[in-house]
Amino acid sequence: MLISNRIIVMKYSDLFKYRSVWMGFAISWIFFYHMGFDITIPVISQFKQIGYAGCDIFLFASGLGIYYSLDNNDDVLDYIKKRITRLMPMVWIMLAAWLPFKFYIGEMTWYGAIGNVFGIQYFVDSTYDFNWYIPVTILCYVLAPFLKKLIDSYKTWFGKLLTLIILIGISYAFYNEAYMMLGMCRVGAFFLGMWFGQMGKRGKNISVLSMVMWIILIPVGVFAIIYSNQELGFLGWHLATHWLPFLISIPGICIAISLLSMLFDKSKVTSYLVKFGSFLGNHSLEIYLSHATLVMVFRDYMVRENPELNTSTNWWIVVGVSIVLALLLYWIDRLVRLPFKAYKENHLRENED
Repeated sequence: MLISNRIIVMKYSDLFKYRSVWMGFAISWIFFYHMGFDITIPVISQFKQIGYAGCDIFLFASGLGIYYSLDNNDDVLDYIKKRITRLMPMVWIMLAAWLPFKFYIGEMTWYGAIGNVFGIQYFVDSTYDFNWYIPVTILCYVLAPFLKKLIDSYKTWFGKLLTLIILIGISYAFYNEAYMMLGMCRVGAFFLGMWFGQMGKRGKNISVLSMVMWIILIPVGVFAIIYSNQELGFLGWHLATHWLPFLISIPGICIAISLLSMLFDKSKVTSYLVKFGSFLGNHSLEIYLSHATLVMVFRDYMVRENPELNTSTNWWIVVGVSIVLALLLYWIDRLVRLPFKAYKENHLRENED
């Protein structure tokens, strides 16, 4: 932090050091959202009701990280290979358990299985889709090199804002496909993350005034999506008002989390909260995949067949099992990768010799 023209400023990159904590907060919010029991305290109930917005924070953080990655290495093929090999093996491991279960209960087809294996079923027939977030993430990965070139080509913020508006506008092509709208309108959050990523990578400063402005905007987007949920119902799916207004809240939430993390890091006791949030964030992909799978099995099958299972205790058990399963998924993924890693290292040694 430094003083410039009597205004305290900080670099965007200083805030981005806590990106993993943002993701830890996001996965915790998604946990809370998926819990099937009701909460009687209105404020907490509304916070739970919009917990799906954790996915928007994920995409924002992902866009930021992808911008850094592409700026460090502009080899597009190498970038695509690294992204897909990071994401898909874990998805395939979870599908190895989920697909047989869906076939067993009669809710899967062979073409649905193929679509999920290749990460495209959401775009083909969402009836048999594993999870919308994975295909939308893949789409964002594919678009990212093109979006980065656009961002870098603009001299002012106006071109970036116009691109964001166009991306939002394109999503309305899916007005009559509500479930598709849910995913496609989220591409804007990814682009916004890339926009902020550019500012961080270029060493831009953010003033206290700007940080305060973004934080003030948090309730604007939050209240808008709460209103949409309560008053518009399913129409909000078609209009994307359940999700799009949250775009103006994401930067402020992430900035607020970073500032709190900086404060908590100054104390040995509170720093453990930052470390725990960072731990969740660093394993958020594994946790998300594990949790999403368990939720589909527990909520959409076990609770449907046995409603008495829908208790707060059982949902907390689902959360705990999700984290344990995520760690198991992490180690299985590492073990699966070991032979390929060894082959690559031997191949490099042979080439050097």
